[in-house]
Amino acid sequence: MSVRKVKQNKQDASTSQSFLKPPIRELHGLELWVYEIYWNTRRVTRLKRFLSYKDDKFIKRGPGVRLAEAVALDFNARNTTIPVPRVFDVFTVKGVVHIVQEFIDGRMLEDIWHKLSVDQQHSSMMQLKDCIAQLRALQPPHPERVQGIDGSGCLDSRLAIGEWGPFDDHAAFHEFLGYEAMRMLPERYPLVQEALSVTHGRQYKTVFAHGDLGPHNILWKNGQIVIIDWERSGWFPEYWDYTRVYAARGYSMPEWWELFKEFVDRYDDEVEIDIQVSNYVERL
Repeated sequence: MSVRKVKQNKQDASTSQSFLKPPIRELHGLELWVYEIYWNTRRVTRLKRFLSYKDDKFIKRGPGVRLAEAVALDFNARNTTIPVPRVFDVFTVKGVVHIVQEFIDGRMLEDIWHKLSVDQQHSSMMQLKDCIAQLRALQPPHPERVQGIDGSGCLDSRLAIGEWGPFDDHAAFHEFLGYEAMRMLPERYPLVQEALSVTHGRQYKTVFAHGDLGPHNILWKNGQIVIIDWERSGWFPEYWDYTRVYAARGYSMPEWWELFKEFVDRYDDEVEIDIQVSNYVERL
């Protein structure tokens, strides 16, 4: 596993590697022919969107794969010491984005959590705490704008199908989430009234968030974590990763969630709002 540990000079995502800048090249001719050979002789992987590609690389492909994910990986590698897969190339085949990235032969943290010692579990959380701190220290291009790393919209299938946003400020984002809609549901508003009152007018920093953080997107190898699957990352209010962790694994891995809360800044009011809004507000 080659995970870069040396922090490099900070830069904006727009100055990332040339192959990450749009327009992305479409494979033609010999390159396309070689790709088709790999595809037709590929090793079977758990998900069809992953294509094994040599020993140290794999290709992530499909209609839900965006350039923004590759930009986010590169941006993190250049501006933090967060262990992430290295991006080697990005291209399209018939308009579908393909990201060639480093294959890391680790175990998914959620699959081995109960096999880890208490010290190992705490070590993984300390590492994750440091990663989150580094993400929160990155400077957003716009103080209040909610957007993808490259200015595009955001992804989260729990909120809406496909891309949504971007939003000029947090107020517009909260309206999209359904904060105001909850006030118009008299039978449900009392369930969230206190949390909405507490958070009303609260000023949030805009930070870079993974967007789908949890043991399902953290690899464990030789006592080190590696954070993968950055397709939902972007610039969000500071509570975003906390609420997304709960939405992803708060129910299914409560013991992991309870330990996670001991290591990070907590946003429990925002979680309560998210629970109620997710249950009773449908976004069109």
